Amino acid sequence: MKALLQDTGERIIPPKEGEVSFVYERHKFTYFFATQYVENKQVLDVGCGTGYGCKILAEKAYFVYGIDYNFDALKYCREFFSAPNICYSQMDSNCLSFGKSSFDVAVTFQVIEHMSDVNAFLRELKRVVKPGGYIIISTPNRPKPLRSKSVNPFHENEMDFEDFQDLMETHFTIFQVFNVQYDSNNWFRTIVQGLPIYKLGIHLKRKSPVKKIANRMLNLSKFKVTEKNCESAMDFLAVCDNS
Repeated sequence: MKALLQDTGERIIPPKEGEVSFVYERHKFTYFFATQYVENKQVLDVGCGTGYGCKILAEKAYFVYGIDYNFDALKYCREFFSAPNICYSQMDSNCLSFGKSSFDVAVTFQVIEHMSDVNAFLRELKRVVKPGGYIIISTPNRPKPLRSKSVNPFHENEMDFEDFQDLMETHFTIFQVFNVQYDSNNWFRTIVQGLPIYKLGIHLKRKSPVKKIANRMLNLSKFKVTEKNCESAMDFLAVCDNS
């Protein structure tokens, strides 16, 4: 029986042939960025979701351990993104069942905003990663104007650049915060994104011709990592030394 996942709009399900998902492309890009840190390493993916990221990391890593709390998501992982050097396991991210210094690298992408106690979560990551290893974290930039409560019902907390920078400084001596943004400037995209009708795009189906046209005209699925203009990032991306 094939694994089926409900598309809630929050868990990233890889698009099928003929479909377009801008969010998936952005998240996939972050995993490819992380591959430069994982070659021949023991890697932990905390909140691995549907497993496509583990498969990307496993192309270079010695071994990847993907954990998620959702049983159905893990079933999907094993069916569609298995490999000899990947192991998936159901686990609470706030209480990892690993000994101290078990991994060379830990990645956790688009997860920390779901945690009610981000400090406890980071302490747990630091515990299971070896001294001098890397912890790589991504989270979405909190929309402006800032609201007292997130419009995303799945998020426990959201951070702007200052919040994220302060959190990293609390836990790491050596770290660097990058931002994920579109690969190139597009004046037409800037205009369209400012229009009220642009927000209606989230309701378009993945096979929508409108979505495909928008992708070509607005260049919505190509990204880059930069240190500049972090306040205007789509996502923040921190690379932290666990020294």
